[in-house]
Amino acid sequence: MLKLNNYNFEFEKLFKKAPITIEIRLADMDNRQTPLEEREDATRILSRKLQELAYAHYVLENYTEAKLYLKKAAPFAYLTGFDSELKGHNNEWTIQGELNVALLFGDDSIISKLREHADDFTTSSVTKKAIFLYDHLLIKIGTGQVLPEEEIENALTEAKSTKDKDVQQCIVPLIEAIKGLTNGDDYLWQSSIDKVIAWHADECKYGDFKEDGNAVMSLNALSMAKLGKDMHGWQCKTDSLYLPLYLIDC
Repeated sequence: MLKLNNYNFEFEKLFKKAPITIEIRLADMDNRQTPLEEREDATRILSRKLQELAYAHYVLENYTEAKLYLKKAAPFAYLTGFDSELKGHNNEWTIQGELNVALLFGDDSIISKLREHADDFTTSSVTKKAIFLYDHLLIKIGTGQVLPEEEIENALTEAKSTKDKDVQQCIVPLIEAIKGLTNGDDYLWQSSIDKVIAWHADECKYGDFKEDGNAVMSLNALSMAKLGKDMHGWQCKTDSLYLPLYLIDC
């Protein structure tokens, strides 16, 4: 079993109850008579439970099952993050979970739907503009759009001027990774991923990720690794349990 943070998955309880919850909520989604509010709840719960199962299996080193559940979660991550009727409350940080799962594990139809939101998607609230600008860059480059250099530089300037540790140690290198992807600079891309993983590991040991089951892997860094592979054929060299590169293999 991997020791990635202090979160207690309560595996026996999770594996017993989660399938029942998923079955009930899938029935809610299939029933056209289900009220909209209940469908919203079902979408959110399905996304959360399927991801929780994926992360639990990853910790238990059941790697095939982890990937399978992330793929199952992708449609519901899209719905709860971006669907006009079913999306829930998100800020510029929390939307990254849904966005990365959809980009990494969604099929072509999900990527196409995300592309439609690239220019106009919003979150329920924004606490740090720099993070919101990064989200916009991620959804655009993740759905195959060409990013103007000015847009990247504006986001980078905003991030570097934001007096916040997490922005400096996570968002700045993520934007720099996108800059590297856009400019064909593999050194900048690779070194930026290394910085994101270093920040993530520290947060899991000492910070906000100590008790967060979703933090057993860095989806932001994984998205950067996948984009490098897809766009340029680059192979990420970061060696970390928080970056399960097998997930982006075909």
